[in-house]
Amino acid sequence: MRLNKLSIAITLATVTSIGFVSAAQANTVIRVAYGNQPGEPVDVAVNQWAEWVNEASNGEIELKVFPASQLGSETEVMEQARFGSAIISITAYSNFLDSVPDLAVLDAPYLSEDFETKLKVFDSEWFADQMAQVASSGYHIVIPNAVYGVRHLLTREPVNSPDDLDGVGVRVQNSQMYVEAIRAMGATPTPMSLGDVYPALAQGMVDGVENPAAVLFGGKFHEVVKHLSLTAHMHTVAPFVTGQAFWDQLDEEQQQILTDTGQQMAEYLAELVAEDSEQALEKLRSEGVEIHEVDTTPFRERAAEQIPTAFPQWSDGLYDDVYEIING
Repeated sequence: MRLNKLSIAITLATVTSIGFVSAAQANTVIRVAYGNQPGEPVDVAVNQWAEWVNEASNGEIELKVFPASQLGSETEVMEQARFGSAIISITAYSNFLDSVPDLAVLDAPYLSEDFETKLKVFDSEWFADQMAQVASSGYHIVIPNAVYGVRHLLTREPVNSPDDLDGVGVRVQNSQMYVEAIRAMGATPTPMSLGDVYPALAQGMVDGVENPAAVLFGGKFHEVVKHLSLTAHMHTVAPFVTGQAFWDQLDEEQQQILTDTGQQMAEYLAELVAEDSEQALEKLRSEGVEIHEVDTTPFRERAAEQIPTAFPQWSDGLYDDVYEIING
């Protein structure tokens, strides 16, 4: 009898344990990866997104955040997503150049003068067609319209026209779009990692760097070069991307929760970026940086002429067509 009671107890314990495991496994855990540091707008917004998702799903979906490239580079994380990992990553539209070439135009310089007009493109038929091609390439864009920031030039000397950039080496990220954008503006693009920029500026290897004001301040590049020219050459909007295979494993309710809370997060991020940008400009000014207003017309004209020819893989008239969608 004692043995039977023991057997029953073990059986009940086992069933209970299996129940707990099944409940735990029923929860969907999704890793969210990004290169931004803790405390930056993207990090703050993603952590808030995780709370909203948890609340909306009653704890059935958990977003685990991995800032500072903990899970690898953008390219590495994108590959993990494409092969089915439960992962969402912020990336750049120019990173679709090989798989969905026309999407890369969204990172082209001088497509818009502000984010309000830039965001119009995501409601267009053109973008809906691009989304279908993204799915065919093995990806799914969860959030298409995450505002990332306005990019300006921080240089040794003031920049007021493309002529001022003749022979000026400007650091860019290792991306064909950013290389061509800076070249179209009149400078000599020099690809390197952001972590190498400070010593490169200090040693005279480059004469400037482009990025949103908050990134420029965070990198302390103002300690070396003191002229910020408000070229506003890119109003960068970034997508949060996962793999289509993983997305298809989620049920419709889970997909809707991620989509709806994702849009809520995008709106919150836009507010954070705007606040952060204004604060960064004031901090740069307080550190002795001279801030110069710039007539962007000659830069825009050069971009419209040179960027389309730099990307022969694009559809005919793509730059002009997307410019018209945004500004029409």
